[in-house]
Amino acid sequence: MKITFIVSQHNRISGGNRALFEYANRLQEMGNEVNIYVLAKPARWYRMDHWKRIINKTVIEVAPESIDWLENKIPINVLSYNDESLIPDSDILLATAWQTADFANRFSSRKGSRFYFVQHHESLWTRDKNKAQKTYDMPFKKLVISTWLKEVLQKKYHQEAEVLITPVNDQSFFQEDKKQGSASRVCILHHDYDWKGYKDAMEAVKILRSRNYEIEPVVFGEKLQDPSSLYEEVGFEFEYHYRPTGEALRRLYASCGVYLCSSWYEGLGMPSMEAMACGATLVTTDTGGSWDYAQHEETALVSPPKQPEQLADNLARVMDDDKLRNDLAENGCKKINEFSWEANSLRLEKLFKESLTKSK
Repeated sequence: MKITFIVSQHNRISGGNRALFEYANRLQEMGNEVNIYVLAKPARWYRMDHWKRIINKTVIEVAPESIDWLENKIPINVLSYNDESLIPDSDILLATAWQTADFANRFSSRKGSRFYFVQHHESLWTRDKNKAQKTYDMPFKKLVISTWLKEVLQKKYHQEAEVLITPVNDQSFFQEDKKQGSASRVCILHHDYDWKGYKDAMEAVKILRSRNYEIEPVVFGEKLQDPSSLYEEVGFEFEYHYRPTGEALRRLYASCGVYLCSSWYEGLGMPSMEAMACGATLVTTDTGGSWDYAQHEETALVSPPKQPEQLADNLARVMDDDKLRNDLAENGCKKINEFSWEANSLRLEKLFKESLTKSK
């Protein structure tokens, strides 16, 4: 099959991007011809400096290895301007974010049987909420990455969807030995989106510090190379890692006894899952996407979003109780290992082939 992925961007490290490139490479290894196209930056006719790329309508090919945060073997085609003529005829056309669905919805059938990989309820946080919502009603076959997203599409948009829970790459993220990282080391993702809940996580840390707990926040992220502003914000310094990838990220997860997720909502939540695969105990908010792997008192401790006090209480529980922390970590790691890239890739390919059979 000829399969075209349309993505909104390719430079930023994210669980969603990691999943899309993983699927693309696996589908190509299975004998399919896969192309990846990246939407153009916004272009305006009133901007003279934009005229060249609007008029010329070119595609710039970027080398596969330009993505340094995973192993990618597929060249990346960046559009100078979003125009259907630049997209090749294919068997399958896969939109992957609301902007890509909005673009691809106008395409002729020659571009392929249309699928929409919904990886978040983007209308919750994007600036163009109405535009994002409209894409869920467009005539794409919907794929989602969590049970929560399937429920959102059913209840809010009356749309059916196939669930493909994104697995963790067990070659990249795994527990080297049964020894867990230090309980006092708590791993936290920094992000500048409010809904990622970074401030709630640090508030929970401050609450435990006020209770005289020895707690070492270990923060990582790609938004700030210099963490000075983060130190000033909370009033103390902490361990910070800028844009860790590959083995460095695995070792970071493995060095921490706890992974603290404080998001208000997540399509799934890959950092939590990666940390669990590396042996960390998950303390998380109920993000929706976490339903598929974070069962309270079984594989994680779960509290409501935007409640730093309850998050702190759960964090205190796993720091105080070694047996609870170790049991949750062991059960959590087993849960993550239930999800398989091989099974998902085969199922996705089957869904694509079935759509071609039905269209004949």
